[in-house]
Amino acid sequence: MNPKPELSPGPNRRRRWFFPRSTVAQIVVAVTLVVVIALIWRPPFMEFLELKLYDAKFRYRGSRPAGGEVVIVGIDDASLKQVGRWPWPREAFGELLQRVKDAGPRVIALDIIFAEKEETATVTAIKNLRRGISQVGGASAPIMALLEREEKRADVDRRLARIIAAGPPTILGFFFKGVGGRTPEVDLAKLMGPKVIQASSYNAVRWLEQKPQRLPVMGAEGVELNLPEITRAAAGGGYFNMVPDMDGTVRWLPLTLVYGPDFFAPLSLVAAQHYLGRPSLGLTMSRLGVDGIRLGKRPIPVDHFGRLLINYLGPPGIITTHSAAALMAGKLPEGALQDKVVLLGATAVGIYDLRVTPFSGVCPGIEIQGTIMDNILRGDFLKRPGIAPFPGLVAVLLLGLLLGVVLPRLSAVWAFIFASCLLGGYAAANYLLFRYGGWQLELLYPLLEITGVYTGITAQRFLSEERERARLKKAFQSYVAPEVVNQIIKHPERLRLGGERRELTILFSDIRGFTTISETLEPEALVEVLHEFLNPMSEIIVQNGGTIDKYMGDAIMAEFGAPLDLPDHAARACRTALKMVETLRDLDKKWAAQGRPGLRVGVGINTGPVAVGNMGSERLFDYTVIGDNVNLASRLEGLNKYYGTEILITAATAQALSGQFILKEVDLVKVKGKTQPIAIHELLGEGPADPDLARFLEIYHQGLSLFRDRRWQESAAAFTAALELRPQDVHLRNYLELAEKHRTTPPAPDWAPVTAMDQK
Repeated sequence: MNPKPELSPGPNRRRRWFFPRSTVAQIVVAVTLVVVIALIWRPPFMEFLELKLYDAKFRYRGSRPAGGEVVIVGIDDASLKQVGRWPWPREAFGELLQRVKDAGPRVIALDIIFAEKEETATVTAIKNLRRGISQVGGASAPIMALLEREEKRADVDRRLARIIAAGPPTILGFFFKGVGGRTPEVDLAKLMGPKVIQASSYNAVRWLEQKPQRLPVMGAEGVELNLPEITRAAAGGGYFNMVPDMDGTVRWLPLTLVYGPDFFAPLSLVAAQHYLGRPSLGLTMSRLGVDGIRLGKRPIPVDHFGRLLINYLGPPGIITTHSAAALMAGKLPEGALQDKVVLLGATAVGIYDLRVTPFSGVCPGIEIQGTIMDNILRGDFLKRPGIAPFPGLVAVLLLGLLLGVVLPRLSAVWAFIFASCLLGGYAAANYLLFRYGGWQLELLYPLLEITGVYTGITAQRFLSEERERARLKKAFQSYVAPEVVNQIIKHPERLRLGGERRELTILFSDIRGFTTISETLEPEALVEVLHEFLNPMSEIIVQNGGTIDKYMGDAIMAEFGAPLDLPDHAARACRTALKMVETLRDLDKKWAAQGRPGLRVGVGINTGPVAVGNMGSERLFDYTVIGDNVNLASRLEGLNKYYGTEILITAATAQALSGQFILKEVDLVKVKGKTQPIAIHELLGEGPADPDLARFLEIYHQGLSLFRDRRWQESAAAFTAALELRPQDVHLRNYLELAEKHRTTPPAPDWAPVTAMDQK
């Protein structure tokens, strides 16, 4: 018996705890490897997306209030309109600085550099006068000393230095050139002076291991300093360099730059140090880079490059800002600058000290400095766990492992839901940690891991299903027509366990005398005969849209109209039976030439409602039909031996044919297990009958009608005439003998023209 295609899941197999299939493991490893390489290499396009996601977290978080310790006095457009274009004369700036100091701040930080001397007209005139007097030789020593004193008194740089030197402490800004380049060997004591170095660099640098040859922090190629006399007057200094990311946005600030042998601190950190009473500024280094920065007992979170992520508070204006023009006009509120860190610098658009931040495309650089000071003074930092990119790698690996374990065990719908929830959950958790914990974690690469692994496993599942569809199609094509297979593949839900009521046509075929034939042939020859018989018969069934239900030795059971709905299922079954008989005749000729015995086949066909579907257990089931009409078709196949026919069909099948086939009514039969008789017909062919056959059928049916009306003599005459047209008709000869018998010995009055079959 040929096996049916197995539609059940089959026997349980031992599951692997981690990855159910090696293909899934390969997908997870491949996707994870690609994401890890991208995370370490950081291609510009992906890094750009990561940075934009970082900016989006700020915008979703929204603005936060500043602490109030930092105040900006900005040289804005109104100030330029009042005093004049930038840069202002030192005399005007000195007046502004004096006004700031008079307002009582604790610390003043200047986001301005005074790199060149300024010579006023008065100083120039005094110099020219001294030069002229010296040339004519009429100058006395007292006069020359007086002129020198007046020149110094008129020197605005000296005057500004005196204002800077007066309390409260003033922190100057300076500028490193070529940040990120190689640090030259320079004599800083000669260039900057010991006081400047001491007031602008870390005063407690500690190495956890031997100092490497190449320092793992950002360096500079040169420095732009303030005038020496102004530098000496200040309480300290710090650089105000800002290093934007690849997209031009300032997101972090290096809290240390190395120049020469020293590590320098930025303006914002030095100003915060003075505001807190000048605690020690400590820097801990290792061969990997910056291990830590401390302001007194306050740790400041930085990466191994010494960079601080700026915790932006919002768009421009979050840090309290007052116009320099309002200060000089005496219009500031009482105590506006009292005991504050005052940042003095330019905010006017025309001065072009503008930067891009996550909140705004136009933000004054001085406001970024103020934001950093606010972060340091309040300890309101953004933190990154561990050494980058280690936290991101851990997240990618854990997510890949989780997806590889869970997704293959879920259906396609639940896998999509799980991956979507994990995607949204990680993004939400990442944002919540950023908003409420100040943790900045990688977002893009873990999301790529989730998306990549889900897509890979889904694609693998799709390809596996396609392969399964192909396997299913190949298996079913041996049993059903290609269009039926296509419908099964389109609607696999029809292959569920359980049946449905549907009207079908059932066909049974069997080889006559197969037992006798099998006794005369060797087993190998018998198998060959069966194969040569079943192969073309199966092909005929499939070609006509039938479904081979099962093979029972030499018998075949097939149904038409399931699983694919076929309105003409009765006609297809009859057409199949005729083709089977015709093919067998051709096979007989071939076997006769080989010296083999010929075969005859009997076919029974019935149409009616049956239960069709997958019958069996959850573990193993068959697609089959059951019901009384199935049994009737089987009985009909067996009746061919009694009536000497090849194809018998029921009246129900005959009614469904709509007159397109040639039928000969055979008898009214009461089969075993039935109480009511059924009419059965012999199927002779398809299409209009030839004149001789049509004449035969006309005479035969006339005789049958007379026979059933108990008109024995007339029926015998009709049967005799019909037998002359088809003398080989065994069934007709039997009717003629019965008619002659009943003519001489009439049956009882309750006789009925029904044949009762006591055997199957």
